[in-house]
Amino acid sequence: MSTTTQCNITMPVYNRPAMTLKNILNLRGKTRTSIPYVLTVVDNGSEPELRRRLLDLHREGLIHNLFLLPRNMGISCACNLGWRAVDAPFYIKFDNDMHITAPDWLDRLFRLYARVEPRSTLGPSFSPEEVRRQPHLRCEDGELGICVSNLCGQCLMVPRAVSDILGYWSEDYGLYGAEDGDYGLRMRCAGFPQYYYYAAPLMEHQGTNPRDYDLRLLDKGREHSRLFVEEDGGVGLFSLNGYLYNICARSCRTPLRYRVLDVTRSHEVILGEDPAYAPVARALRLSRELVNKEYARSGNEGVIGDAFVRKIKRLWEDCGQGCSTILQEGRA
Repeated sequence: MSTTTQCNITMPVYNRPAMTLKNILNLRGKTRTSIPYVLTVVDNGSEPELRRRLLDLHREGLIHNLFLLPRNMGISCACNLGWRAVDAPFYIKFDNDMHITAPDWLDRLFRLYARVEPRSTLGPSFSPEEVRRQPHLRCEDGELGICVSNLCGQCLMVPRAVSDILGYWSEDYGLYGAEDGDYGLRMRCAGFPQYYYYAAPLMEHQGTNPRDYDLRLLDKGREHSRLFVEEDGGVGLFSLNGYLYNICARSCRTPLRYRVLDVTRSHEVILGEDPAYAPVARALRLSRELVNKEYARSGNEGVIGDAFVRKIKRLWEDCGQGCSTILQEGRA
């Protein structure tokens, strides 16, 4: 890979063949930029015909880097594989339902980024009201607004200045990634700003129909609800992680669950679960049990009480993933 590459645009793919192929061709054909970039596509176990077409596009040079996962490993796993494959100062997660309309979109994003703090992320909003709720700047390249929750991951830019500290997408969540929400939690805990850019002049979001997804494998509404409250009434995983980050029990630099064992000449990826993740899975399970039990007994006051917080912090320190000094070191 050329050392001049400035931006790794990673597109995760799972079926939706017409939309996927159209938007790969659109991205490569429409973009006119001075920024050296590569397009990295990671297929998450799509139907064979789409995978054959992706191989064709790679041979034609329209896809620079192609990885074919054996099955749907979840959005975070796929995106992390593409992210880590290219050594570039900037990473953009670009969903396969995003359609470029402005040829200079990438240059404009980089010029907007040059106006904010180096340890910031930029994410799209198609709502001018949302962008202008807490306006940050307006210039010839677009508008930025302050995000106080989390950015949408459809076309989200993360500079190395951030990922060197916070790492990659969390792989805790399985098929329904919640990757952008979790990264937003970690950005806020680290004190790093997030900015909406007004995306409507640059691109369109075309994948708004729920029927675009394979409902045999994933009920998105159900999975979204479970992030906050489990079906048994217990704390959801997203809510649990937010609690752990906020009380500074769990490090904001989350370890990866999967590791690449091999990539074949036909671009097929062989993955394995990293043994180093097992203590993290155990700590999450025990944390959930403890939080549910304490909440049932004492409510909110119990789970934020000093004695209980110390217990949770010890659990995460014992597994090697306690809230460390890494953020302070990164700011130095």
